[in-house]
Amino acid sequence: MSIDRRTFLKYGAGGAVLGTSVGRAVAQPLRKIRYSVSWVPEGSNLFSFVAKNKGFWRKRGLDVDIARGYGSGAVVQALAAGKFDFVLAATTAVVQQSARGLPLTSIAQCTYKSTMGVNIPADSPIRKPKDLEGKVIGTVPTSGEYPFFPVFAANAGIDEKTIKFVQTTPEVRYRLLMTKQFDAMTGFAISTIPALVSQGFPIRVMLYANYGMSIYELSLVAQNQLVQSDPELCQAFVDGALEAIAYTYLNPAESADIFMHEVKEAGMTTAGRENARLGLGVFAYSGLVDEIRQHGLGWAEPKRIAELNDLVAKYLSAKDAPKPQLEQVFTNRFAGRIRLSDAQWSQALKSREEFLRFFE
Repeated sequence: MSIDRRTFLKYGAGGAVLGTSVGRAVAQPLRKIRYSVSWVPEGSNLFSFVAKNKGFWRKRGLDVDIARGYGSGAVVQALAAGKFDFVLAATTAVVQQSARGLPLTSIAQCTYKSTMGVNIPADSPIRKPKDLEGKVIGTVPTSGEYPFFPVFAANAGIDEKTIKFVQTTPEVRYRLLMTKQFDAMTGFAISTIPALVSQGFPIRVMLYANYGMSIYELSLVAQNQLVQSDPELCQAFVDGALEAIAYTYLNPAESADIFMHEVKEAGMTTAGRENARLGLGVFAYSGLVDEIRQHGLGWAEPKRIAELNDLVAKYLSAKDAPKPQLEQVFTNRFAGRIRLSDAQWSQALKSREEFLRFFE
């Protein structure tokens, strides 16, 4: 497969401006890559299917197989065990499992403003955090946002002792909220909004991020050893993924169509298509931040990683677990080669406007 060099160096298939270093030669035989997303195919990982369908990895010499995941903790453990070459996972899981000794490095940040928070029916009288006092809230103990409610409560001035928490599973949590047996539930809006709104149950989300918790959400992850031994491969994988993310920002409808084609079961119902559209919109809400406008896609602010490292050490890690070194858990080495022009930035922001109504 060949590609015009001038076109490749300047623009990606989505129109996003690229850097000037080519990386892996296109003429080489394709290299098989094992990659897992953190959960079922949905808006949060839709870009992966765009990258495969549009040939963004293939033109960089990679033949990527995409596997579904069973949670961020599980996929980073599988990565550390050698079952995958790369995974998409919550950045908190990378830091947490690194503190437990797993050799993990976040090689590109994909979403920035965490969507973890308290999900509330749109018609609920709950309008501010203090209104949660005395209410029944559904939670999933294995979900990534679960340990952080106490931080949110402290920051928002909530008396947590007055709340009744009911532990359940993700699917039961949705049903009990829809039948008003829960007043609210915790969860990641990037998954909960598509799941509920596509079924005709509108919600609002009180984001922890709006109450002093500057937490990154999803990142691409590799083993430390691969980052050191084959940086060219990491660069090729990251560039293909970030080019796809840029494409989804600029072409959301086309990206949803690609997802329907690649994930056949998702396109079988009207709700499935709406689920994908909503998930992609929340993904853009989380991903279009000043960091990428200034530094390019994939870049992470070291200070925010340090704050996340401290937060994970306090709330998620064992008391005697050492905090991992920042240079171990993340790198900006592969970030910043793909950027949005000013016109593209404005276009992307406009396309996500309708999704801002979900957050408070």
